[in-house]
Amino acid sequence: MLRAGPAVGRGAPAVVSQTPAVPAMSALPHPRELGAGSSFNESALWYACGVPAPGIRQGWKLYVPMTLLNAREMLHRVAPLLLGAGLHFKYVKDLTTLQHLNAGVHGYSQIGKCLVVYLADPQASFLGALKEALGPYRDQCPAVPCARPFGGRLPLFYRYGAYVGSTLALDGREVADDRGSLAHAVPEGVRDALVGFTEPEAEDPTVGRFLRRYPAFRALAQQGKSGVFHAMDATAPTLRQVVLKAGYHRGQLQPDGTDGCDLLRREIACYRLLAARGLEGMAPALLDTLDVPRKVALVLEYVDGPNFLHHKLNGRLRPRHLEQAWRLLERFHAEGVYLGDAKLANFLVGPIDEAEADPDERVRVIDLEAAGTIGDHAPPIRTFFISPEPEDPRRSDLAHFLVSVLYPYDQAGKTWTNRRVDLRACLEREPADDAEAWALERLRVLLDGAGE
Repeated sequence: MLRAGPAVGRGAPAVVSQTPAVPAMSALPHPRELGAGSSFNESALWYACGVPAPGIRQGWKLYVPMTLLNAREMLHRVAPLLLGAGLHFKYVKDLTTLQHLNAGVHGYSQIGKCLVVYLADPQASFLGALKEALGPYRDQCPAVPCARPFGGRLPLFYRYGAYVGSTLALDGREVADDRGSLAHAVPEGVRDALVGFTEPEAEDPTVGRFLRRYPAFRALAQQGKSGVFHAMDATAPTLRQVVLKAGYHRGQLQPDGTDGCDLLRREIACYRLLAARGLEGMAPALLDTLDVPRKVALVLEYVDGPNFLHHKLNGRLRPRHLEQAWRLLERFHAEGVYLGDAKLANFLVGPIDEAEADPDERVRVIDLEAAGTIGDHAPPIRTFFISPEPEDPRRSDLAHFLVSVLYPYDQAGKTWTNRRVDLRACLEREPADDAEAWALERLRVLLDGAGE
C-alpha cells in the first residue's frame, strides 16, 4: 500500500480538496444516548467517555475508522462494549468533524481516527468481542495510515503511544511519540502485544508488479482520498521521473458512496477525454493506469516546475501567469470540458524566466478528479465554497480560479474549516499586488455579466 509520509511545505494544505457541508444525515449520538451517564467530557471536536486508567501515561491505542454512512450505527454497536469493559475512549462529536478528519484536514496521520480506545491492558476476550462487533463493517471504512491493521479488512487499527503529552518513556529514556510514521506504530523496544490478534491480508500480485515498475521515493501530497508520489519509471530505456497517484479505497467516502478510487477512475477518464478533444497537450501525459478491486492508480508525465500557488506564496505571481491559465480555461470550456476545482495549485508552469515561442505551452493543468463534460453530474469536490455559486460549470471554474488568487492563505484563522468566500465581499477589498488587481477586475466583470 502506498502511504508514505505527507508532503510538508508552505501552501501544502491548498492541495487538499474538501466536500461541501454534510447533507441532512443522522447526527452522531450523545454519550448519554450510548449509556455513558454522567461519565463523559466534551471539547469542541470530541466526546470522551469513561475514566482514564489512573497513573498510566502510555499504552495501546485502538482506532476504529468510520464514515458518514455508518458512524452512528457503529457507535451504537461498539460503545456499549467499551463502556462495559470500563475503558476510556473518545469519538468525534459530529459529522462535520468526521468528514474533516477523513479528508486529512487535521493532518494525514489523523485520517480514520474517528473512535480512539485507550487499551492499557489488552485482554483476549475483549478483543475477540470487539472484532466480532465490527465484523459487519469489513471493507466499509478508510484505513488509518500510521497504525497497524488487525487485518481481515476490519475497521480496526492499533499503535503504541502516549495517553498524555507527546513523549514516551522507554527503557529509561524519554523519546518522541512519532504519530506520523507507520514504522513507529510499535516503537523499538516495545513488545507487540496485539500482533497475535491480527490476521494477514493477501495483496493482489498485480498491484505489487505495478508498484515495482514505478517505485515511489517521495510523497508530494497526501489526502484522505488519494496520495501523489514522485516516482521513477523503471520500464523506460533510461530511468525517468514520473508522478504516481493512488486512489484510496473507502478514502474520503462521500454520502453517495463515492470514494478515492472512484474519483481517480473519473480522473483517468478525464485524461482520456482530453486526448479525444485535442487537449492532451494542456495536461501531463497519461502514461499508465491500474484498476483492480480496491486499488486504482495512474502514472503521469513529471512536469518539472512549480505551480501558480507557489508563485503567489513567494511573491512571483504575475498577471501574465493568470492570463495563461485563463486562456487554458477558455480553451477547455470551448471543447465542452470543465475543471471543477480550478485553482492556482492545479496549474503547473515551467521556470519563470524560461523563454519559449508559445508561452501557453508551458502551462499544464493537473488534478482532474472533479473535471468532466459540461452537462454531466459534477462530484462535490471543491477547495473553496463560494457564494453565489454559478450554476454554469464554466463560470464556476472562472469564479473558483479568481478566488484562489484572492484568498489570504497566510492570514491568521484562515483554515480548511472556513474556506467559504462571498464573491461580492471580495470586491470590497484593496488589491495587494498586480495579480490581485487583475483578479478583482475579472471578478467584477464575471459578476456583472451574471447579473449577481
